[in-house]
Amino acid sequence: MVVEAGKISLKDLQFNCIIGTLPYERENEQPIVLNVNLWLDFVQAARNEDLAHSIDYAQLAENLQRFIRLSQFQLEETLVLETAKYILNNYPKALMAEVSVRKPLAIENCAGAESSIRVKR
Repeated sequence: MVVEAGKISLKDLQFNCIIGTLPYERENEQPIVLNVNLWLDFVQAARNEDLAHSIDYAQLAENLQRFIRLSQFQLEETLVLETAKYILNNYPKALMAEVSVRKPLAIENCAGAESSIRVKR
């Protein structure tokens, strides 16, 4: 049997942060919706039923919110790239990270503006 990497996902993680280039966006937090997919080897975690061989997604969600809120990015493009790099730098079990962010209030009469990236080791 050939086992490829497993995938852990955070879907529609919503929180407020400073994001944007316009003066009012630099002063007022706005909502974002974050999606993250991480690929990693599930074999040891599954064999041992041990979270130490995986990634704690609750802790990941908390750490990503803190990282993004403190960073106060101007561009979505910077947010997704730096967040993917943060994941790979801080979660050595992650083989690849895909990050997308949506600003639901960015454009009137639109579901939002969204950017995404996939980064691998």
